Amino acid sequence: MTGIARPDAATASARHGTGEGAGAGYTLPRPWIWFEDKILLNIATLFMAGAMGVMFYEASSRSLLSESHWWAEELVRFLVVWSVLLALGSANRDHHFIRMDLLIQRLPRGVRMGLNWLNCALGIAFASVLVYAGVTEVMHLHRIGMMTESSLDLPLWQVRLIMPLGGLLYIGYFVGAALQLYHGIDPFETEELR
Repeated sequence: MTGIARPDAATASARHGTGEGAGAGYTLPRPWIWFEDKILLNIATLFMAGAMGVMFYEASSRSLLSESHWWAEELVRFLVVWSVLLALGSANRDHHFIRMDLLIQRLPRGVRMGLNWLNCALGIAFASVLVYAGVTEVMHLHRIGMMTESSLDLPLWQVRLIMPLGGLLYIGYFVGAALQLYHGIDPFETEELR
């Protein structure tokens, strides 16, 4: 469903110029790649498709029937946030992000690798704060029993579970990037930088 194919070990090794050294052929564990490609991205896609379906229903209902359902806006917001946070690490791993190529292209490889280590450390720190804040918020919302604002009547703590879950997935992305750096592969390098 996602159309994303990860390179095999030989292709990744050749692409990153690692040759036969210590980093040759290193890729992320196959079960994790399978989980991301077959499960996680498909769930995120279903959430985004659900959000688009609800938006279409709401727009049609407003235009054709002059009716508005105020639960629709809240449901779309939840679905989009869940979709984005589930797919964030995978999207970054596949280089679907904005990058400052002009500056990075001009840096020597050693400097780029050092900055990549810093990027991983700061990314893990940020995602850890997201996990901590998310767990704290979920525990608080569970304790007070708060529900969503609309007539959906969903326990808000269940809706907000995506914060710590998305943070854990993002930590996984940065840990995977750090493992690639450890093996001499630049995980942030795009085709344009080679």
